[in-house]
Amino acid sequence: MVFLFEGVVGLGLALLTGLALAEWGKFRNKAEKGFNWLALGGVWFLFSGATSVAAGSGGFPSVASLASQLTAVSDIFGIIGWIFALIGTLFAAYEVLVEK
Repeated sequence: MVFLFEGVVGLGLALLTGLALAEWGKFRNKAEKGFNWLALGGVWFLFSGATSVAAGSGGFPSVASLASQLTAVSDIFGIIGWIFALIGTLFAAYEVLVEK
């Protein structure tokens, strides 16, 4: 059984929820570029989690023969998501700290 808030899917949802809360709290305006990068990181983590679910044993039977390739694709999506989240964090920190 796949839990919704486990692994990279949970990480992607956490990033996107944090962005929604930042938008709601009017904090996103202070670091627009950084939050855009964080949103991209969250989307890439969701892609990674969806690909991981498709590659797993409980995944779709039509792609069962592609499980090893989908696992590699899932790992690549996770790495890309991590890079986007890192860049977004650095941009957001810089924009917030430099603002007067």
